[in-house]
Amino acid sequence: MNLAWVHIIVVHIPVLGTGLLVYMGLKSVYSLEEKRLKSFYWSSLLVAIFASLAYFTGPSTADWVKNSFSNYPQDLVENHALWGRFGFTISILSALLGVMAISNYAQDEPPHKAIPWVLLSIQILLLVLFIYTAHLGGLIRRPDLL
Repeated sequence: MNLAWVHIIVVHIPVLGTGLLVYMGLKSVYSLEEKRLKSFYWSSLLVAIFASLAYFTGPSTADWVKNSFSNYPQDLVENHALWGRFGFTISILSALLGVMAISNYAQDEPPHKAIPWVLLSIQILLLVLFIYTAHLGGLIRRPDLL
């Protein structure tokens, strides 16, 4: 299995995981239970790791597409890569917020009250962004979806 197949498999985890994170975030900010908040923070870190894996396997996947298809849609590949870069960058920001909150708990201090709300807002943005990026990725192999 080459990195293109790893990319195609792994990209589904951040898209679906971010949807789950939005749900977890909503439950967390309304209940403010420490256990739920910690799960929300750890999960944001985990999803960002998978988003990073998807991002860093992207260039080899683009090379594979160029070598496998005689007339590949270069504009779609570039557009997908651009939006993937935005998603990767914002997911790293969400992971940093999660690490900040986890670090507070490790020091026996409560995280700032705004962190779960900011993280939830970022997850909602990421969900929209990842869905759009996934749509663009699907168009590369399935132009009939246009």
